[in-house]
Amino acid sequence: MTGCETGTTLECLGSERDVADVDKRVIGTYGGQQPGPSLVVIGAIHGNEPAGAQAAERVLATLRRTAMPMRGRLCALVGNVSALQAGQRFLKRDLNRIWSADEIQEMRARDPGLDGPEQAEQRALESSIEPFAHGDDPCVILDLHSTSATGAPFSVMSDTLQNRELTFAYPIPIILGLEEVVRATLLEYYSEMGHVCVAVEGGQHDDPRTVDHHEAILWMTLVSSGMLESRHVPGWEDHVSRLEVSSAGLPSVVETMYRHAIAPEDDFRMELGFENFDPIKRGQRLASDRHGVVHAPDDGRVMLPLYQGQGEDGFFVGREVRVFWLQLSALLRRLGVERLLPLFPGVRRDPVRPRTLLADRLWARWLVPQIFHLLGFRRDHDEDRFRVFVRRPDRRA
Repeated sequence: MTGCETGTTLECLGSERDVADVDKRVIGTYGGQQPGPSLVVIGAIHGNEPAGAQAAERVLATLRRTAMPMRGRLCALVGNVSALQAGQRFLKRDLNRIWSADEIQEMRARDPGLDGPEQAEQRALESSIEPFAHGDDPCVILDLHSTSATGAPFSVMSDTLQNRELTFAYPIPIILGLEEVVRATLLEYYSEMGHVCVAVEGGQHDDPRTVDHHEAILWMTLVSSGMLESRHVPGWEDHVSRLEVSSAGLPSVVETMYRHAIAPEDDFRMELGFENFDPIKRGQRLASDRHGVVHAPDDGRVMLPLYQGQGEDGFFVGREVRVFWLQLSALLRRLGVERLLPLFPGVRRDPVRPRTLLADRLWARWLVPQIFHLLGFRRDHDEDRFRVFVRRPDRRA
């Protein structure tokens, strides 16, 4: 038996850290004898969201009890050990907002003794993920979250073809475009490497059903990734049914259109009673802050309304997207139609940065961002008179 099968961690992760430190971060491991992909599951990257870690413990216990045959390797990790122990979202900084390429480079160059609490967590977490992210086998990274509001579970992804293959297997809504307004997340960092990277919000933090939802998602990920066969999973039909029932009547795909950013000094207070996916109307009262009433900027659906102390996002607003457009965009991307974009007036390739297009703002009013989205680009930032769009790392096959 390998270390991955017995649940020991140093052999599986190739780490030279202290054993006690590894034991706190590694929930468990399984598999490794048969070739296949690696699945890295991260729970509690926010310390007040323990449900993902609890679900991973359940799945690992079942795998070991049944000695289920698996292709590839599963490794489940706690994201922010110190914040989980404190029961807080974070101690000093949001661990899921410091994964830009610049911050990673600074972290690697910095003396570890100068790390803040979340920087130390990031250093240890990256060390645990890296053997899988840079291994020879395909890597899937699943980040399990929960929300301060009630509501159905949903998945969040950067809109790549490889991410779609996984998220479309879940019978829950999909949220697109969040990475354009929430930057420097762990999944954005690893998704840019071409890995399959998906986050799932399982439900409200303290709702026992949230753990059930995450357990179902984890089993479905193992099956959809080709690591397990559904006939081997105890209660498979119940897991699928649980997710289907939770999301009945909700839109299949929602695109993020607006983020209401907040700071501690804003004294932001969300109006009580909102759930994820609740429909809202332009001008509707959603919250209040030190400036007065906060109204809905447009019609749509409210997402992730904030009902906790820590956080930088008051709420998001999204709108439904027809699945037809995703099917069309997949076809256009596989055909490489995005190569025609520089032929449009006001659009040119960046001479230095690969996968980057510059769109003159004057023309960008007419060549709307939705066209770039359709062809696999995300809006990155504005630069001088240009809007900068970066192509997501699609696998076309």
